[in-house]
Amino acid sequence: MAEVLNPDIKRPKTAPEPPDNASGVTPSKPQFGKGQPAHYCGKPGRSGAKPGNLNGLKNGSGLSRRLVIGNLPKQLISVRNEGRSYRRALEAELMRVKGEIDLTAAHHIDTASAATVSAGIARWLLREKIGEMTTSDVLACSREITKSKQARDAAVRALGLDAKDEVPPWAVPIEVERSESTEDAQ
Repeated sequence: MAEVLNPDIKRPKTAPEPPDNASGVTPSKPQFGKGQPAHYCGKPGRSGAKPGNLNGLKNGSGLSRRLVIGNLPKQLISVRNEGRSYRRALEAELMRVKGEIDLTAAHHIDTASAATVSAGIARWLLREKIGEMTTSDVLACSREITKSKQARDAAVRALGLDAKDEVPPWAVPIEVERSESTEDAQ
C-alpha cells in the first residue's frame, strides 16, 4: 500500500549538489537555442530547405547526379555564383527537354559550368590585375577565355538540347496549291 504524504509534516529538503568547478557555478549543458541541447539539429524531416529547393544548398552532396564545382577565393564569389547559376539553368533546361539527367549529361553539365567558371576567372584577372600582367599574360588569359567558351559550347552541344525535329508551337503548316500555269512554266 502506498504511503500518503501529509502536507502538514515538515520533511527535510535535499541538499543542492555542490558545484563541480572552482567558480561556484553549477555547469550545465551548452545550449544554442532557447532550451535546446548543444547537439540539436532541428526536427528530422521538417528543418531546412524543402525537397527540390536549390537555394538551401551548401555543397550539393545531398543531390544525386550533381557534381560540385568547388570553392573559390572570396574575390571570385561572383564567378562562382555565375557558374552555379549556369549549372542550374542547364539542369532545368535538360529536365524540361528530356525529363531526366543521366550520368553522361551530368558530366557534360559539369564540364560546361567549369568552363564558365574558368572563363570568369580569366575575365576577372584581366579586369583586376591587368596593370601587373605582361603582354604574354594578357594573351594567355584571352586564349583561356576562348578555349573555355569553346569547351562550354562543345559540352552543351553534346547534351543535345537543340531538337531539330520539334516544330515550334507558333508554326502553322501551310499547304500550297499549284495552279496549272506554274506547272506549265516548269
